[in-house]
Amino acid sequence: MPAVLHWDGTPIEALLLDLDDTILDNAAGLETAWRSVADAVASELGGVSSEAVLEQLRTSSDWFWADDERHRWGRLDMPGSRRSVIEHVFASLGRPSPVRAAEIAELYSRLRDAALAPFPGALEALARLRAKAPALGLVTNGAAAPQRAKIDRFDLARFFDVIVVEGEIGHGKPDPRNFQHALDAIGAASERALMAGDNFECDVRGALGAGVQHAVWIVRADRPYRTPGAGKQELVERLGI
Repeated sequence: MPAVLHWDGTPIEALLLDLDDTILDNAAGLETAWRSVADAVASELGGVSSEAVLEQLRTSSDWFWADDERHRWGRLDMPGSRRSVIEHVFASLGRPSPVRAAEIAELYSRLRDAALAPFPGALEALARLRAKAPALGLVTNGAAAPQRAKIDRFDLARFFDVIVVEGEIGHGKPDPRNFQHALDAIGAASERALMAGDNFECDVRGALGAGVQHAVWIVRADRPYRTPGAGKQELVERLGI
């Protein structure tokens, strides 16, 4: 099938996409879930306001995800990483409680899962891409079971020729093997491929480091980033879909 997508004049044989915060709004309900957790912890401890707990929750979350090793195992065990963050909150406020932290982490996970949804227009854009792109690949970090559950929940597999999940192949973005695995599966050349995603380090640097010719950093107007990237609408327009 001839390429019918172009980027800066280059025919695109394969378009690779990220999942979380690119197709699915992984931050949906985040603030509501954090406030629910803050209320639960404040009620448990007494003598501390929900706002103080919320501030500590942000600090503890930053502490956890700032460490590269914790980030690596944490994204493969989201329930465990959430327990660790909330345990850190309890301990930082002087009242360590692993049992209650685990219970509140489960509440948080239920709230986040209930709020998860595709970005407005994302499924329609995928349908247009499916009709025009020679090949589509999904390249996502995370554990196998939860990532596959998201893919199944929103019936995303129908759009893609290959799906590469970190937990299934043993390494995650920005490892160049992830991108090469996807390209090999669909028989596309890296110089005629484009990767698009929200994470600059994983999706952009990772893809370029793997020899993918084009990489697009998707930045949404309602999300804070220090450096501007292409918005979803710009990506859609420049690909001509």
